[in-house]
Amino acid sequence: MARCTKCSYLLMLLPKRSKYKCAKCSSLFPQIEIDNKEFREWNQRQRLHDIENIKPEKKPRKRLSDEERKRRTKESAKRWRENNREKCRELSERSYYKNRDKILARKKIYRQEIKDKDRVRRKAYRHKQINRTRQLARIHWWRQKQKALALRELKNIEEEAYNANIFISPLTSVHYHLLWHFFIKFLNRIML
Repeated sequence: MARCTKCSYLLMLLPKRSKYKCAKCSSLFPQIEIDNKEFREWNQRQRLHDIENIKPEKKPRKRLSDEERKRRTKESAKRWRENNREKCRELSERSYYKNRDKILARKKIYRQEIKDKDRVRRKAYRHKQINRTRQLARIHWWRQKQKALALRELKNIEEEAYNANIFISPLTSVHYHLLWHFFIKFLNRIML
């Protein structure tokens, strides 16, 4: 309830005049001022009451699974490393020089353990690619034959020619024809 600012007596509302009047000292006060003042005081009291009595609600924490916890830990460590690259580099260098013998010994043991697995993997890859490897070898062999044939033809042409200005290269069809005969002989040799 509103009180008079002069004598602290209760104020009465005069609705027709929109004013409060003190019953003791007959002072008049505008209704808007008194209502605003009362509201501000009430609001202040209510805030203090809320601060003392109402505690913020605590949300129940969800229990994370082990996988989720590991994933979040990795993400946070990754963010830290990205933000502190220089420090990470210093720490890794210090750690390496401090534990150099242990690290090298671990690497040596790892290489020995993986050697057999690596050998098996390479062998499987080789067997998987064997047709391709054979095909590439055949292509290489035929290219060598073609090169030797071209060199022999060029040598024969140089011996026959008396004038260096006269140079007629053999036609491509000639090379093709000779290579075809070599290929047929090669297939016959393989088949027999």
